[in-house]
Amino acid sequence: MDIEEIIMLLDEIPHPAINYSLRKLGILTDIKAEGDKISAVFAFPFPIDKIPIADRIIQSVVVTLENFSLSFSYTIRIMTEAEKQNFLKLEHEAWKGL
Repeated sequence: MDIEEIIMLLDEIPHPAINYSLRKLGILTDIKAEGDKISAVFAFPFPIDKIPIADRIIQSVVVTLENFSLSFSYTIRIMTEAEKQNFLKLEHEAWKGL
């Protein structure tokens, strides 16, 4: 798979409680591909220990990529204030709950 196909695949992964993809919400960022190795950054609006579904979100990406025999590595960071405000706006628009 090339990077465009991988990004299209990742664009389909929904947030479990918001009717938008992880990429649209700004959670899944900085995607890079080198052969069958994919790396990305998870940007969360709050510290990960304050987000009970953070592991579920991460695993949804891990499992999706494993299904295509792609290895995945990632880092985690806190969103900038601008990213956080955009996330909160989108969350408000598309909240569906768990």
